[in-house]
Amino acid sequence: MSHRSVVVTGAGVVCPLGTTVDELWEGLLAGRSGIAPLTRFDPARFHSRFAGQVDDSAVRLSPGPFRFEFGRMSAFVRYALFAADRAVADSGLGAGAGAGTEREVADGRQAPTALPPGGAVYLGVAMGGLPSIETGVLRQERQGVRKTSPFLIPSLIPNMAASAVALRHGITDEQVTIAGACASGCQALGQAMRAIRSGARTWALAGGAEAVTTPITYSGFQAMRALSRYDDPERTPRPFDRDRDGMVVGEAAAVFVLEDRAHAEARGARLYGELSGYASNSGCDDLTGISARHVTRCMNSALADAAVAPDDVDCVFAQASGMVQGDAAELAAVRDVTSTVRRRPVVTSVKGHTGYTFAANGPLNLAAALLALRDQTVPPTLKLDRPDPEFTDIDIARDIRKTELRRCLINAFGFGGINASLVVSRA
Repeated sequence: MSHRSVVVTGAGVVCPLGTTVDELWEGLLAGRSGIAPLTRFDPARFHSRFAGQVDDSAVRLSPGPFRFEFGRMSAFVRYALFAADRAVADSGLGAGAGAGTEREVADGRQAPTALPPGGAVYLGVAMGGLPSIETGVLRQERQGVRKTSPFLIPSLIPNMAASAVALRHGITDEQVTIAGACASGCQALGQAMRAIRSGARTWALAGGAEAVTTPITYSGFQAMRALSRYDDPERTPRPFDRDRDGMVVGEAAAVFVLEDRAHAEARGARLYGELSGYASNSGCDDLTGISARHVTRCMNSALADAAVAPDDVDCVFAQASGMVQGDAAELAAVRDVTSTVRRRPVVTSVKGHTGYTFAANGPLNLAAALLALRDQTVPPTLKLDRPDPEFTDIDIARDIRKTELRRCLINAFGFGGINASLVVSRA
């Protein structure tokens, strides 16, 4: 049975490389790292003392709902609101009297405009307001129960990002929060795509947001031996490198306007690309590891959903975070999926630029993939000095690669065996 085509018409990003999709793309192509010494707290007692942090001074909300509450919100909510505003402005959805450009909205010179009916919000959030939980517990222990902030609960529950976006933009239909660990944002995009395909929605705001640069995050991942111990931000994290030793925490949000193609074309919208396939499955060899065989199933299912063969994939935007086992499992899966093709796709990772952004991993990959398709260019895998000798048959981009790109495969995986893959094609 045929289904509707789902296209991307707007994109909003905030990440360690900047606050627009163009700044993200320029940073990726320039080989610029957003990893720097951690400033959210004193990291002296931890192995990892770096992070991919967002410049909060650049994250401002334009006039409209929540303008005055913005500063009290958890960072993941603020970033989601900011990215959603930019995505809407970028798309021109609902544009009319008083509509502004992406820059005008972001700079506070224009309020967001009313959006047409038929839309919904789908956002992925893994750990939500974890920093607020930590702060609330410490405040209660040190100052007593009566000093607990009335903003504590609204600051920590994961749905607050999707809820704030829906309320700000007057979206009165469905709002969905997906908490699928680090696959959350990718799953949110896939669920939105399915809703539009089925005809249940005409458009959607979809993506992911995360900001958990806080001591409890570092303590927990250090106990798991998941954090990189390199003492130079120019050398960590190291996706796919044989000397990789773990991840670096990052912060980000990436939100997109997805539309039914007929609806987008009827209003003359610019098309970034098409979401043509999606799959998510369950399976891992242990609670926190990545299983090559289950990732292989997921990637193959996404390709089948897009009705394309492995031969038709030109680039894989990998989950690859610099984890020893995880990077190896993903490359083994890429090898399995492409074992019979004439030319294997080039593989790349943005984690060396941005750090590991949890629920925003998949959405950031989508932003990069859309611009890669636009410019027919694969960004480099930063800090890959010595490729893993076990995977010399896999083509990993170490430098900017100019090549024909028709389709990209995007991966995101989470603890508990949550695997998700998206196929994005030229529009």
